[in-house]
This record gives sequence, structure tokens and C-alpha cells, in this order.
Amino acid sequence: MIRAICVAVLLGNAVVAMAADDFRVSQLEQDVRDLQRQLQALSRQIEAQRTAPAANAAADTASRVRDLPRVPTAPAWVDATKWQRIQPGMGELEVLEILGPPTSMRQQQADRVLLYAMEIGASGFLVGSVTLRDRSVASVQRPTLQ
Repeated sequence: MIRAICVAVLLGNAVVAMAADDFRVSQLEQDVRDLQRQLQALSRQIEAQRTAPAANAAADTASRVRDLPRVPTAPAWVDATKWQRIQPGMGELEVLEILGPPTSMRQQQADRVLLYAMEIGASGFLVGSVTLRDRSVASVQRPTLQ
């Protein structure tokens, strides 16, 4: 009987030890899976760092291009073909659509004069004007260098 109890105790201890070993084994398996995931994530980061210099170089180039001083573009009214489209009798809004906003406006008696002017070099100006009477084109002076 004592022998049976000892055998039962030893078997019970063996079952408990096996259960504990099974738990440790599954815990180790889970740890291995976690480490594999971390390794994959780090591998992706390393690959991204390897390809990043090319991407960073492209971004730096784009940044430098963006930071270059802008070359001013000529206003719409500088185009001579647009002045040829302006005809007596046209409405003020049509003129503004074609030539864009004037650089200044003057009132001369009943007429309104739309002035288009731009400095060219240190001593020259390109100047043109459209005279409006009752919001319609009365006369056009195409730009000339003065």
C-alpha cells in the first residue's frame, strides 16, 4: 500500500512536471515567434534605411528647387497679340479678361484710362493704355518703349 502511494505520488509528480514542461515549451515557442516578428520588422527597417539615401537625395533636390528664387513671369498684357484683340467698343470686363488688371488707372474728365506699365532696365519703361468711355473702349495705345 505504501508502495502504491509512493508510485501514485511519483506518477503525480511526473504528470505535474510534464505539465509544467509543456507550459514552458509553449512559452518558449511563443517567445521564438515574437522574436521572429521582431527580426522581420528590423529587417524591413534596415532595408528602408538602405533605400532611403536615394529617396532623401530626391527629396533634397526637390527642396532645393523649391527654394530657388522665382523668376518673375511677364504679366499677360506684355503679349502683343493680346493688344491686337482689343477693339473700340469692347467692354471694360473684356479688356480685363484679355490683358489682366492694369498697373494703374486714371480718371481724365469723363474717360477712365487703364495704364499698363513696366520698368525695363534702369532707364526704360514699356507703357500702353486703354481709354474707356462709358465702360467701353474708346481708344487703344499699344505698349511702346519709352
